Amino acid sequence: MNFELLEQSVQYTFSSESYTNGKLTRSLKNVTKDATASALAQVGQALSSLQGDTLSDAILIQKQNIKLV
Repeated sequence: MNFELLEQSVQYTFSSESYTNGKLTRSLKNVTKDATASALAQVGQALSSLQGDTLSDAILIQKQNIKLV
């Protein structure tokens, strides 16, 4: 049996005193299958810079099909 990658998204967590509980989570869908960890981190850092906060976490979320045959 093998896995087949169907889709993936990335979830960023940003920290700032201005957010409720000090954290804000944003998710971006339709991440390309060949995206690198470095590229995803750069996007998170760019968003953090625009928002004036700190990037505290980045999680790649994958949806995969299990091929049964």
